[in-house]
Amino acid sequence: MSLSVRIVTTVLPVVAFLVSLLVLDSFKLVRPVRLLIAGLAGAAAAFASLFLNAHLQTALGWDLAAYARFAAPAVEEVLKALFVVHLVRTRRVAFPVDAAILGFATGTGFAIVESMYFLNVCPLSPLECILRSFGTAVMHGTATAVVGIVALTLSERFVSIGSRVLVPALAVGYAAHALFNLLIVSPVLTVLGLVIVLPVLFLLVFRQSDRVLHNWLRTGLDSDFETLEMIDSGEVSNSHIGKYLAALKESFPPEVVGNMLCILRLRVELSMRAKGVLLLKEAGYTVPVDPEDTAKLEELQSLERNVGRAGMLAMAPLLRWRTRDAWEHHLLRKR
Repeated sequence: MSLSVRIVTTVLPVVAFLVSLLVLDSFKLVRPVRLLIAGLAGAAAAFASLFLNAHLQTALGWDLAAYARFAAPAVEEVLKALFVVHLVRTRRVAFPVDAAILGFATGTGFAIVESMYFLNVCPLSPLECILRSFGTAVMHGTATAVVGIVALTLSERFVSIGSRVLVPALAVGYAAHALFNLLIVSPVLTVLGLVIVLPVLFLLVFRQSDRVLHNWLRTGLDSDFETLEMIDSGEVSNSHIGKYLAALKESFPPEVVGNMLCILRLRVELSMRAKGVLLLKEAGYTVPVDPEDTAKLEELQSLERNVGRAGMLAMAPLLRWRTRDAWEHHLLRKR
């Protein structure tokens, strides 16, 4: 088998699996540019892991088999997770399907570089190429996808990204990787198991993500409309929002408290706009960036600067439930 054929055999299946995930995504929220960046981040993680693994194995004094089974998965999963965790921390992803796709794309970039390395240092047989692509490469993508899903899910529960989020997410990714490396059954059976189980697993994740998204759209639009109607009608003073803002007048000047109410109103308007964009995208429409949305986002940033860090911290109880605002703002800036 020629080198070019071995490369195609090694790379094509995992890339095809990634493409199938994109096809399954009904909302198509992952932009091609971010997908490419995820792949490049995974490739960078692969180069870094080649360097770190070589030095750590020497430092630990472990034999290659023991290091590959127990230490290498930890190094590689942490490096692959850096980009995905960054996306979750900065609210660039809001739903499990997005975390799964971008995590798998990161793992795909990692797997391609690793496969090219092995093809260069120890030419693989045709069977080994197939097993590596359907086995090791898909495992890398799946492990990082799982890290992204777990991190996103826990970040919504605990609001911030900390040890309560990172430790379980990385532990699950490490467990999946290490278990694969142990090869409890034969490589052929392991690959067959992955080919059978993973499509079902991702299909369940995508269906659950769709349910979460549709439920969020339905309840979120109702809640946003009620809040906007309350603000516009002047009835906000009798609500818990108005009472909380009235209490802040003891600590902040009236104009700052007024800006806080404007911030809340703009966030609600932008949230409704983002949900509308999502519904249009699901229906198959291409929605260009609206200059009015851009202007409102700039106005929001200006108001938040005027309110200051102390003011925004004081507003935290009012904004705590709006965990997807930052993601919605990214959606409105870049389709």
